Amino acid sequence: MRMECDIIRDLMPLYAEKMASARSGEAVEEHLRECSECRGIYENMVTPAPQMQFHTQPQESFRKYVRKKKWSYGLKVALLTLAGVAAVLLLRFALAGGLIGLLALDSELAEVEVDTDISHYERYMGETAEEKYQGKLGVDDSIFPKEITADMHVPDYKMVYYNPWDPQYLSYLVVEYEDADYAAELARLENCAQDVYTGFYGTQGFEQGYEVLAAEIDDHNYHGLVYALGAEDNRIIYVEILFCNYFMDLEYEEYIDSAYLPIGFNVAKGNPYREEYYTAVFGKNP
Repeated sequence: MRMECDIIRDLMPLYAEKMASARSGEAVEEHLRECSECRGIYENMVTPAPQMQFHTQPQESFRKYVRKKKWSYGLKVALLTLAGVAAVLLLRFALAGGLIGLLALDSELAEVEVDTDISHYERYMGETAEEKYQGKLGVDDSIFPKEITADMHVPDYKMVYYNPWDPQYLSYLVVEYEDADYAAELARLENCAQDVYTGFYGTQGFEQGYEVLAAEIDDHNYHGLVYALGAEDNRIIYVEILFCNYFMDLEYEEYIDSAYLPIGFNVAKGNPYREEYYTAVFGKNP
């Protein structure tokens, strides 16, 4: 279970009693919309208990109980924070305010991992990938070549991994093929996914000179897309952009040539695609 769930569950009693701050309340509400397990725990918490007989001083006793529990939960949150960050960051967390401050600190602490060494390719792709690169949010990345062979000329390659709370992946691979190998790769890509990508996060197509040879769109969980572009000189550009929660924390445009990105593509936090989804499902923007 992620650290976020632990903190949300510590805040639930205060939220249920309307004693949480406005920021903490908003953080709890947003988390409950996206986490079914925590939502079930909260629903059980707020289900009315059977009526009980109290003595003549129930109101005063309950107030003392709430004050005691509030102190207990506050102490647990502080101890959990101390276990994960240094004292200077803890002070910054306190000034930033509750869970929102912790989220911001966690994003700052997470490092963007970048690898441009093509000899490491199989660490990140296919069955040989290291654990944190396997599965990739359930999106099929088989549009990418299974391996890099000695006869493949690779002028450009990059693998970017970022995990502030949830994993995010950005990869691209540029291969220049000999004629026979190019024809064989085109035939392979014809058997890969050919999803309709236009409209997905504002996508309108690609720059002139690029032809979409294959496209895998995660249109169920909206975790991103994988595609291959054909270009001149027997070049093929393979790209994957994968993320959670309908947006990317990573400043992805800093890590990839804009020509490799779809025209109109927008997965920044305030992207219209995400706002429309939240409005349709929850009745309001995130």
